[in-house]
Amino acid sequence: MAEPAGLEGALSALPEAKRELARLMLAARRPVPAHPVPRSGAGPVPPTALQARVWRRERRRPAVATGSHALRLTGPLDPRRLTEALTAVLRRHEALRTRLAVSATGQPRLHVEDEPVLRLTRADLSGFTPQAAAERVEVALTESASTVLDLEAGRTSAFRLLRTAADEHVLILASHLAVFDGWSSGVFLTDLAAAYRGGGGALDPPALQLPDHADWQHRWLAAADGTAELARRRAVFAADPPAPRAPGGFERGHLPVRLARGPVQAGLELGAAEGATPFMTLLAALAVVLARREGRTSVVIGTPAAGRFATALEGAVGQFTTVVPIRLDLAGGPSFRELLHRTRTAVAEALAHQRLPVDVLFGDGTPPPYGVLFALHNYPAVPLDLPGIRVGQLPGPPARHLELYSPDPAAALACVGLVERDGEIGGTAEYNRHAATPEDVRGLLSGIEDVLDTAVTAPASPLTTRH
Repeated sequence: MAEPAGLEGALSALPEAKRELARLMLAARRPVPAHPVPRSGAGPVPPTALQARVWRRERRRPAVATGSHALRLTGPLDPRRLTEALTAVLRRHEALRTRLAVSATGQPRLHVEDEPVLRLTRADLSGFTPQAAAERVEVALTESASTVLDLEAGRTSAFRLLRTAADEHVLILASHLAVFDGWSSGVFLTDLAAAYRGGGGALDPPALQLPDHADWQHRWLAAADGTAELARRRAVFAADPPAPRAPGGFERGHLPVRLARGPVQAGLELGAAEGATPFMTLLAALAVVLARREGRTSVVIGTPAAGRFATALEGAVGQFTTVVPIRLDLAGGPSFRELLHRTRTAVAEALAHQRLPVDVLFGDGTPPPYGVLFALHNYPAVPLDLPGIRVGQLPGPPARHLELYSPDPAAALACVGLVERDGEIGGTAEYNRHAATPEDVRGLLSGIEDVLDTAVTAPASPLTTRH
């Protein structure tokens, strides 16, 4: 036990590059917990694999990596109280006080600022006609979604409060996608409501923060367990060819999508009878569509997962989303019923490895073996409970998931994100204009409907991967 302690004690006497190498050696010798734990000390830590990719991409070509949310607040809002509540939320979450700076060795490091900086602009539109005020709100929403935030400078959030009438406001929240994921919006709004009702003192720091997760990920990947898991997972996908890059690169397209209720509902009931969740059933049908499209007996589909595999991370704002590649085997002409059982096993196996970042799993410059990402979102609905104020959510901007979730956007075809509400399944699809057309994307959805329709009629009939 004396050797690691001696190595730690000698770190401060080494140049930074050698200190980093010594840290990696020390991490490899020490057991690293299977889940994130609070980090020791408050110094800089390496970013997550996803953050490092976003940082590298932004340094090459500054781009918009902004998520934007907007709320309509109707009632006697106290702007001063709201400002204090926003500041309290920034103070609670280290992710919202983090900047990514370059070390002396040229490596990115996360630094957490002690005090929050609230960037809030306010505008009074109550003197305009309702139509003119609504038009200016739309302009503000577009501008917010197009805001270029700065990860290196720590300018990772910006807010706008628009007063549209005596008792009506619109609050717009813009955040850098490297520090804020879909789950975070619910956490943020819950904390904002608590701070507005009870003051900033009502918020205690979460048990784990984003830098804790980043520090753990870096150490785990360098340790024996991480390297062994990486080798095992790479072996799983060794025979799967990389997705082809579109000759023109990447250009984002976006369109709303919806699944027909009849065949889909019957298909989901079939899946439930076989113990498959709605996600598993839709994924199985999509696998058939892609297998026929590509002429293969196996396909890999990526799915964004929350990445909060430690319960203590559920109360933290941060970018924890990870893409989990799921390999689905259609060899041997299984029936759809049999494919559902294969899919259940494949999904459980894939999710058990979501600690492993896809940027590391497929991080050698070769595109991943999937071009389609698919998700059935289940973010918890969080009503913003403000005393005496009615809260409504305004439609958000088009998603930027392909640029965020794909290690190589030029090799991406589409990302289909669906939500099930009131018996209807619909959502949005992002696609690469150089790899697909809107008709291609809609064809994936209609293909799912056709597969489910046929499966309900003849669930025991063998499937074919040919057109």
